[in-house]
Amino acid sequence: MQPAGKSPANGNNKGRGPLKARIHIPFFMIKRNVARSNKWALGLIIFLMAVAFINLIFINSLFGGVVASNNDQLINTTTGNITVEPQSRGGYIDAAEVEAARIRRVEGVKATTAQTNAPGSLELGGQVNNLSLVGMVPSQEKQVTTIWKHMIKGSYLKDGDSDGIMIGQDVLGSSDTVGQGSVFTSLKPGDRVTVVLQDARKVMTVRGIFQTKFARADGRAYITKQAMNELQPSTIGKATSILVKTVTTGNEDQVVAAMQAAGIRGNFITWQQAATGMKEVTNSFVTINALLTAVGFVIAAVTIFIIIYVDITHKRQEIGIMRALGVRPYLIATTYVLQAGVYSLCGVLVGSALFFGILVPYFKVHPFSIPIGDVTLAVQPADFLVRAILVVIVGLISGVIPAIISNRKPILDSILGR
Repeated sequence: MQPAGKSPANGNNKGRGPLKARIHIPFFMIKRNVARSNKWALGLIIFLMAVAFINLIFINSLFGGVVASNNDQLINTTTGNITVEPQSRGGYIDAAEVEAARIRRVEGVKATTAQTNAPGSLELGGQVNNLSLVGMVPSQEKQVTTIWKHMIKGSYLKDGDSDGIMIGQDVLGSSDTVGQGSVFTSLKPGDRVTVVLQDARKVMTVRGIFQTKFARADGRAYITKQAMNELQPSTIGKATSILVKTVTTGNEDQVVAAMQAAGIRGNFITWQQAATGMKEVTNSFVTINALLTAVGFVIAAVTIFIIIYVDITHKRQEIGIMRALGVRPYLIATTYVLQAGVYSLCGVLVGSALFFGILVPYFKVHPFSIPIGDVTLAVQPADFLVRAILVVIVGLISGVIPAIISNRKPILDSILGR
């Protein structure tokens, strides 16, 4: 039998009521603090957190853009997604056009172009420039590489043009790189130059000059396969490589397996394997990015620490009164820790809006122009999410220390402002 005036329900409510009230105290205090705060000061706090967050993702996105730009340049101007070479080093792919057509029928392949690459030179006015000479079919080459988009003078070659040559800017150089007396720096479309390939020589007309800002491409000169066959008859029907453009970048291994299953013979080199020379540069970017990221998190942590510490300092009397009224110290500490998290979360949201709404579109229209190409901001969704979560966590942790400090002073000293 239950005592008069008491019931199980009343007992349970008596246990839950104070607990429920305690849980709501931090959220009530945060709401009140934000509502009573100076709106300009609150806006500045959120803006500072947004800038700290943008700093974290901007540098990472910029380095990602540099790597992505280099990879795109490699794929689009030099190697394609996959390069098929002869099985024997220094040999040729026989019946190259037939083989290229077979590769085009493989699932996952978008286009192919057969190239004959040979070391040659240009002669002009008694001066010689060595270069890599590439023979190709222009209409096929345009489907795999983007050299045709980077013509700075003249025009792209046309199929069957056996007298024209298309030259990379690095072959011509500048007065700073090849000297004031170089005749190649003034070469322009319509000029005639002697092409030398082994013992063969031929006077050809410059059709166009291209510049991709990728050294491996800009140090080349292109002629049609017909012109290459005239200079080197032994290459008729043959190629030193076949470049393959896949439908999707990233699934090159599956396409290679499909080509092998279809009976295609050769040495298959994916663009990832061809990009091994960039690994040292990429590793340097990773190291610099890690260092700047650490500095960025420290800046975010210090910003939140100062904001919460100043806020607590201004509310010492209020905190002292709440403690005198019986509000548990851990509830006061929790309030300011959660408030730091709210500031961090708002900073992340505002920073994301500014970054994706202003910075990314701006640099897409006005990319960074560096020697390896035009660089935009490349954002990895997973990395962005991790950094956003870490900023909020860092904000919460940064609010712990000043929150603890707020409860260490004697109640009377806090109330009297001593």
